[in-house]
Amino acid sequence: MNLLHHIKRKRAKQKRKQPIRREVFNQICSLVREYDLQESFLSVLDKFEDNLSGENFTFNRVRLKTPLESSLFSLATKDEYALTMSIIGKVDNAYLKFANSPEEILLCGPLYRLNPALTNQKLMRYHFETLLLHERAKASREI
Repeated sequence: MNLLHHIKRKRAKQKRKQPIRREVFNQICSLVREYDLQESFLSVLDKFEDNLSGENFTFNRVRLKTPLESSLFSLATKDEYALTMSIIGKVDNAYLKFANSPEEILLCGPLYRLNPALTNQKLMRYHFETLLLHERAKASREI
């Protein structure tokens, strides 16, 4: 294969359309805007202790996620941008991009510590509280 043919193949490959992926920033910025989160949320995030009952593992129902319409591109104010970046900096795990509420932002840290290998389908479909209770139940059965 000559150099010219190689360059043409490489450029043709680069021109293929790539799907737009939702970024963590856009997801969290949409939550900040939707729920009108303020700087006080950061103190809640700092003080949050996983206080879900570890003794009662019975499920009355499985919580599914409520859909959140997040934009592909967020235009944030200076305060929204600062809060969004602070949340991303504090939580900093792979589950954050699947959070659909402030409650899920709080729960994604403990959930990630219990099982960092959950599938994307589970994270998109089930509420983090349900997943956290399920992971705790699995851990208690193993002991």
